[in-house]
Order: sequence, then C-alpha cells, then structure tokens
Amino acid sequence: MVRPLTTKVKNNQSFKYLLALMLLFLTTGQLPGQDAIIEHPSEFLTNSPTTLPPDSLALTIEEEEAPLNLEVIAGIQYDTSFVGKKLRKRGQKLTIFGYYRLFGYGRNITDPYPGLEQFDKAYGFGDGYREPTMSLSVFGRPNGKTAFGTELFLFSPYVGLGSEDNVFSTNLGINFYGNFRTKHGNFGVRAGGIHWYNLSDFTIGVYQILDRYSIFDRTPWEGVTNNLKYDSYFRTGSTSAGDLRWNNQAFQGLIINGAQLPGNISFDLFWGKTQPNGALTNAITDPSLSIPPTLDAGSVPNYLGFAGDSRSLDNFITGGKIGKTFGKKRNTVFYNVIYSETALDSITNISRKYQVHTLSLNLNVAKVKLTGELGAGSYESPTYTKKWGEALKIRALIPKEYTFLPVDIQLYQISKDFFNQNGEIATNSNPEIIKDFGVVAGANGVGGQLAQVNQLVHNRRGININTGLDLGGDFIFNVGWGLSKELDVASTQLTYVHRINGLALSRIYNPFPEGAVSPTVFGPYGRKISFFRGVTEFVQTTDLNPATAEALNKKYFNAVDLQAKYKTKIGDRSLFLFYLGSFGSASSKAEALPLFNDESYLFVQYHEFDAYLEIFPKFLLTGYLGIEDARGGSFTEFDLESQLPLNQFGTGIGVGFDWTLSKSTGLYFRHRWMNFKDKSFELDHFKGREVTIELKTFF
Repeated sequence: MVRPLTTKVKNNQSFKYLLALMLLFLTTGQLPGQDAIIEHPSEFLTNSPTTLPPDSLALTIEEEEAPLNLEVIAGIQYDTSFVGKKLRKRGQKLTIFGYYRLFGYGRNITDPYPGLEQFDKAYGFGDGYREPTMSLSVFGRPNGKTAFGTELFLFSPYVGLGSEDNVFSTNLGINFYGNFRTKHGNFGVRAGGIHWYNLSDFTIGVYQILDRYSIFDRTPWEGVTNNLKYDSYFRTGSTSAGDLRWNNQAFQGLIINGAQLPGNISFDLFWGKTQPNGALTNAITDPSLSIPPTLDAGSVPNYLGFAGDSRSLDNFITGGKIGKTFGKKRNTVFYNVIYSETALDSITNISRKYQVHTLSLNLNVAKVKLTGELGAGSYESPTYTKKWGEALKIRALIPKEYTFLPVDIQLYQISKDFFNQNGEIATNSNPEIIKDFGVVAGANGVGGQLAQVNQLVHNRRGININTGLDLGGDFIFNVGWGLSKELDVASTQLTYVHRINGLALSRIYNPFPEGAVSPTVFGPYGRKISFFRGVTEFVQTTDLNPATAEALNKKYFNAVDLQAKYKTKIGDRSLFLFYLGSFGSASSKAEALPLFNDESYLFVQYHEFDAYLEIFPKFLLTGYLGIEDARGGSFTEFDLESQLPLNQFGTGIGVGFDWTLSKSTGLYFRHRWMNFKDKSFELDHFKGREVTIELKTFF
C-alpha cells in the first residue's frame, strides 16, 4: 500500500524490516538464516524482481537497527513469537503453522429488492468467498539451496449434513523454490502452485491503493493486533505488515530470475498463467455469449462455487524483464515485456492475444524520488484488428524542503488501445474490446470508471496530486486531487462503486455463483454488479449518436479525497478517530473540482467516520458511520415513471468490539444497519442489517 506523504514522516525501521522479510521470502522462498542467497533485506530491496510501491523505493536498513523479528512468513503476519522461534531453529526440515478463523454471519433484510424476498434472512458460517476456516502453512527445507511450501485449505460450513460438505485441499498448490549462488551472480527458480508476483505496474502489477478506506470491517487476512492495528493505520496508513500477497498478482507456472550479474544486471523470465489466463470452469468460449446483453438480474446465486467441465483450450502468458542498477542511490531501469494468448478453438488457429512492452525507471535525484514507466501495448482477436496504444506515467515525490509541504505528483497518458488484464491500469473502457469477451466474473467496473486519486484508467490523460500535514503527531490530514480527460470518445456507460454498504451487499449477491461465466448482475433494474468484497453500478449516458447509438462527447473525470486522522487519550485509554471524504464526477467539460451541475453526467460523494475506543486493556469498542450520495445528470438514463435521473442516498451505521483474548487469539463483533433508496427509481431501495462475529487464532 502506498502511504500519502505528510510533513512529518516517521522512520519506522521495524515496519521496513518486516516488509523486507516478507518480500525476501516471497521471492526466494527462504528467510535469513536459511542459507538464502540474499544475506540482508537491504540488499534484497535494491535487487528484487518484485516491484515496490513508488514511495518505498531504495529503503535501507542498518544492521544495528534491524530487530530480530521473523513473525512474517510468506507475506502473512503471525502474531506469536512461537513461529519466529521455530523458524530460527537450525536444522529444521519441515515447519507447520497457520490459523483458525470461525466467521459467523447473519442478515435480516427487512426491505429487500422486489422478487428477492426469499433471501432476506440468512444465518451461517463463512462469508460466501473462498476463505478457509483453517489454513495450515507447510514449509520444507531439504537443504540450504532448495525449499518448498504449500497451504492446506480447510472449510466447514457447519450445516450438519455430513462430511461431504466439508472441504480439505491444497489452497494454492505446492510451490517449489531453488536458489543458487555463483561467482557470476545469484539465480532463483520458482515453480509449482500459486506464486505472488509483480513485474512492473503496466505489465504484471496491481494498483497500490492509498490508505483512504474504512477499516471498520475486518478483512479475512488480518492478524490479531489489539489497538496496534489502529495505531499503525494512524501512523503509516497500513493496518499491519499484513498479508502482502494481496499487493501482488497470483501467478502459476515457472519463474527464473537472476541478480548481481556482471554490471549489476538482473533479469526475470516466466511462463504460465495469471488469473485472466486461468480459464474459469464451465467458461463460454463464444464471445457473444459471455455476458447477457440485457444485464438481467436473473436468480440469486448460491455459495456452492464453480461447476462444470474445465476449459482445456490453450491459455498462457509469458514474458520477463532485464535491467540494471546503478549509482550510489541504487537507481534502476528495466525493460519489461508480456505476451498473453487465449485460444478460441481446439487447434489454436483462432485466438485472442495481447502484448505489452515498457521501460520502467526508479531514480533518486537530490532528494526527489522519480518513478515512471512508458511503453505500448496491442490487442487483437478475430473481430478486432490489431492496434498499438501508448501508456506512460511519471511520478515525483518531492520533500517539504523544496515545496513547504511534501508533494506527490503523477502525470499520465494511456491510449484506449492499450489493453492488459494483469497490470494496475483498468482497461475496460474500450467497448470494441470488451464486447469480444464480455465482462468477466469478478470484474469491478466497465466503461468510464469514477476512479480514486492515483488509480489509472486507459483512454485518459490526467494528473494526480497528493500532499499531507502532520500536526504534532496527534492529527494527520491528507488530501488528494485528480483530473483526467478521455482521449477518444468511447464508452456510453459510467461506473461507480457502492463503498458504504457494498461489502454487505456482495455477501448477499455473491459474485462467484455455481457455473459462473459472467458477473452476478442484480437489482430491480439490472444495473448492479457484485465483485470480490464490493458492488459497482452502471449508469447509461444518453447523449448518443441517433444512428449508431455511440457516444458523442468526450468526458472529464474529477476526484478529490480528504482524510483526517486523530489520536488521543481518555485517561490512559486510546481513542482513534478517522474521517474520509471522497468526491468524484464525470462531466462534459473540465472542472477544477468534482461538481454537480448542468454539465455533469454523474456525481458521487462518500463520507465515512470510524471511531475506536479502548475501554480496558485488550478490549476496544468500534463505531462506523457512512453516507453515500450519487446523482445522475440530464444526459443519463431517466426513470420512466418519475422522468428523473438517478438520485441515490445510502447510509451505513455500525458498532462492535475487538477483544484480544491472548497474544495469538482475538474475538471480533460487528453489527451494521443499512439503508438505501433511489428517489427517482421507485424499485431501487433496500433496508436491513447484518451481524458478523469472528474468532481468529494463530498457532
């Protein structure tokens, strides 16, 4: 995660060391003390094939400052010293550890969507996603140069119908690691199951979100941290060192890398599959059938998972990078390339394919950190002629010595013909490409997306600026601003995310139903789409060419994020107060700020307040208030009865507690009340509440 700059950034060596250890194990499969190639995390950070967030470049860790803490293994933070002590023990061939997570869920929707009343009440275990009740991590170390690892996945729905309902399998396959030190350089091999991997932002990478999100709802991969979670979020923007796998792409196949070669050259080569190449079971190969053209709501899915025959057509991605580290400040420059191909017939005569070529750089000029990437990509299929499109960005992190307040500024331009399903750029805005394969299950947006500050979308030229202010260590204020413009007239649809109650809705209308080949579309008007832990909504624009039904005008997109974080004491008890205000708009002309006026297509604002109060040691009360307001303009779809565009208002109110039962065990309770209504579209409303209780223990 990328932490916004403030005028007072603290040097947290513990967090840096944890980060280094996680990245070290993810890349080499080994930890210090295991005869790993890389003897110290600081060496790893400057030679790693893993892409780091731009504002964590060139980290250095002094030997005397690095604490001996090995409780972060394979990207997961384990909250007991037992794990660290066990892994430090020499001569070990096999290590087993993990966690147990009992997640109880209940809902009572008192005002459900029309036609879906039968789903208004549900009580059970599990949140409807592929999250284990128990996870066992197994790491083997046959010798000093090889290692292997796997996760055992156990899930029980506690329905009492028999053992056939219980799941016990490997979660992510079995991974193998090999490391070899030679006088010519250091080499690594990774193969087998799922590896968590980034190449570069534009090739294989993920959007590194800023710390502008509510932390009231726990994520399945969180640890047991008492009030340290909220203190860490206040100081760094991260709830903990956490599970860094979610900041990388899942990859299955073979990865070969080399570092410290003559001339400080390093390289990566890979062949295999990322998620878009994984081939959904029972997937449809005919592009015209990938998504219902009318976006009908259909039936509410169950939580049984995928079914049907596996797709056996060729589907792979390959590529790599080569680059050089130079200068005292460890600057880097890399050439990156990927090539993806999906066969559409059994003899691989017809296929969809795309490729991306880029140059990425990380430079330290005086005290300014410069990062950037520029390149081009193309997409082609039987129905789409191959076209090349450019993609470029440059980002500068300027310290307060030069500008009074620290400034993080990013400039970018990305063509609508640049396409890649594996990078940080959202490439769902070109309707000619999207109609080739539809919107895949789990997609969180299509068309003109209202993106967060620093989130990149193709077919746009734009700028993002972030800065922050730390007032005495107890109050932190951050602000982000973004403005972008479409390069070409393209999509007739806009998309925005329901942030306030989206997680609760996605638990009801799960995005991965049985036999899924397209998104779960629901709601009385068929406009809402459920994705992993969230819900997004389409808005249809109406200023179209009457002959072709294509868009007539380019659109401008604004985004502003305001965040305030406050920490104090009531007596000797901690109190944390967090506020996030987010504003986004799409308009027919450029505006300095997100506004709702005659030129607006869509305006959305969110306000979220979190409160965490320590009542007694290891017990905290939690509170949440969320407000969401979305309004459509005069050139968006009107309701037939009211003759008005969408006018939505939603609230979420939550209370709960965190109870740390021991160093490795916690109990977490959340109760949320939800209310949503579109004042223009009569059927679009719901009201209800949900309760979750989570017991989590690490061992």
